[in-house]
Amino acid sequence: MGSPMAANIARSGISTIVWNRTLHNHAPLLAAGAQLAPSARAAAADADVIVTMLTGSGAVEQVLFGEDGAASGESAGKLFVDMSTSGPRAARSIAARLADRGARFVDAPVSGSRGPAESGDLVVLAGGEAADVVELDPLFKAVGKRVIHAGPVGSGQLLKIVLNGLGCQQLVAFAGMLRLGERAGLSRPVLVEAFTTGAFATPAYTAKRARVLERRYDAPDFVLELVERDAALCAELQRETGFGVPTHIAAHAEVSRAVEDGLGAFDLFAVERIYDKKRRPGE
Repeated sequence: MGSPMAANIARSGISTIVWNRTLHNHAPLLAAGAQLAPSARAAAADADVIVTMLTGSGAVEQVLFGEDGAASGESAGKLFVDMSTSGPRAARSIAARLADRGARFVDAPVSGSRGPAESGDLVVLAGGEAADVVELDPLFKAVGKRVIHAGPVGSGQLLKIVLNGLGCQQLVAFAGMLRLGERAGLSRPVLVEAFTTGAFATPAYTAKRARVLERRYDAPDFVLELVERDAALCAELQRETGFGVPTHIAAHAEVSRAVEDGLGAFDLFAVERIYDKKRRPGE
């Protein structure tokens, strides 16, 4: 998701310097007007705002604070923005470490997958000082259709975890009810039509309509193993608050089972394949 987001930022007219941990095709970014840096430190050297979009808190901390990290040079006065899903604890820790360097920090994970990232239709869930969030408005408008300021640092991550917790339950409910309907004799096209146009239709369902009809889950927009990672963050939040949500716990277990069955690298709607084997009620 980071590549199309960076391309949209560059196309918006914001001077953009990019760096990635792994080699990939930079041509679309360069065509959008971005410049390529040889390291994270080099990318951040002349930047006022440094944005990270990575897989998990460990990657964010490495890219910021590791050798040649984005925060390893002069960071005073700079504004760092993490748009990854890394969790509130990591966000607060990163904010404290950056504050020691005289820098500011906003956690701003996004709601959406690769499609909305390409079209600039993500929803930004921001946590941080109000003035910092306002300062980032041009950047956020380049990648998203809406910004929700959830509160102080860590609040954006909290909101993302709760939102993803809802999404995990919806995903498993969709897959389970789809298979139940088929088992009862309804056709897949009829079920998908109802699921994607009825009272409970959501963009997540409607965007997957063709993929679900064909049971085509390769070339994923968002992989199932990341759903499991996000569900684990939500489970951790439940333990920390002492407030358990049984439906989420059950949905998390189903997603974990799918990943254990080797479906982690497939599109998230591949979770329905765990129902290929017959299961009795209550199992």
